[in-house]
Amino acid sequence: MSKYETAAYKVLEKDGKFEIRSYESYYTAATTESNIKEVSGFNKIFDYINGNNSNKEKISMTTPVINELKPGGVTTEFVMPSKYAKDPPPEPGNPEIKIKKIEKKTCACVTFSGLVSDSKIQEYQMKLKKWLQAKNIRMLSSFRLARYNPPYMPPTFRRNEILIDVENS
Repeated sequence: MSKYETAAYKVLEKDGKFEIRSYESYYTAATTESNIKEVSGFNKIFDYINGNNSNKEKISMTTPVINELKPGGVTTEFVMPSKYAKDPPPEPGNPEIKIKKIEKKTCACVTFSGLVSDSKIQEYQMKLKKWLQAKNIRMLSSFRLARYNPPYMPPTFRRNEILIDVENS
């Protein structure tokens, strides 16, 4: 069991490494980066949860760290603790960080372990896309990468996911 709070979800369907999940609404602290390999976004948001915010409040680390994979750039996002489920967290001290409210939604995901690379991301995006197409489930968003472990975790034990919003059937 992780020592970090995780974004809450309910599994609606499970098929091996694939799941359909229902997420309640939550907040994230987000910043934009040019590619998945950058760490400046992580560092900026870590600074925010370490007290660089309007309340000078330390905010607990949670999982996963999310990267929205958009053409031309990615976001790096920290899920805010559940104590902020109804009211937003404090305003960031850094104007490059935005607080986003993520509304209740249904997502599909595929889980994998190991190190994250562009080729692995593409491989699992294709696997998830094919699984959804075979089930005739419509995709509604860009893909996201979710990482659940610190960088010192041995790759074999790391939990990663590719997620996408889907039509709620």
